[in-house]
Amino acid sequence: MNLISRLVCTVAILAVSSLAHSAEPVTASRLGDSVFRDVWHAILNEAGIEAKLIAAPRGVRRDMFVRGELVLDCCSVEAWRNRADEIETQLWTVPFFYTVDHLILQAGRRYDIPDPLDLTAFKVGIVQGFTYKKDTHFGDVISRVSLGEVFEAVAAGEADLTIANHQEFRRRQKLTPLPLVLGPEYHRLGLRARVHNSRPDLLPRVEAAIKRLNANGTIARLTGARLRDMSERGEPQ
Repeated sequence: MNLISRLVCTVAILAVSSLAHSAEPVTASRLGDSVFRDVWHAILNEAGIEAKLIAAPRGVRRDMFVRGELVLDCCSVEAWRNRADEIETQLWTVPFFYTVDHLILQAGRRYDIPDPLDLTAFKVGIVQGFTYKKDTHFGDVISRVSLGEVFEAVAAGEADLTIANHQEFRRRQKLTPLPLVLGPEYHRLGLRARVHNSRPDLLPRVEAAIKRLNANGTIARLTGARLRDMSERGEPQ
């Protein structure tokens, strides 16, 4: 086989492989009651990706992504997905939404917190499977399965405080009021989606979709609508 024939065969093989990829549904995380569920669906649709949505607990989903069983995942920040095996396999998109995490405190209690990033003097409530910035500066850790249970632990005094974004705090307080208050800002987060490195061709498509949806206001509109809808319908925590 001469050089030209080999080149033609190579191009043909790559074309067939590309077509096969595009014809197969891509596994993606199903977000359940997340505030960003509708945004994630809109990103996938805008990117023209036929997705097979998979629901799984957060920790299981992380392992599935590393193994390539989940190709697209949302919504997270780099600090939350920093295990060595994750770093090796994930490609991050541009941020699609910025949120601010705050300390969540017991109402009526006086706290002395000169530096919100130094929580070594406190029992910090965390959600199992979450990774927190500066978690080496936490005191004792009180772990619960869900954020709702963590809020209850803080309200009951089992934990001194926890960390959550202000949208989620206000939503949950409207649904299930607890003696909690929004404390000082902890840090700002740029939420992103992840693409498994076995499908780098999907990254520019997802990023282009994010940029278009941010430019036309769709992401802000869907996030606001989702927050209102979840509060009015009283979706479970």
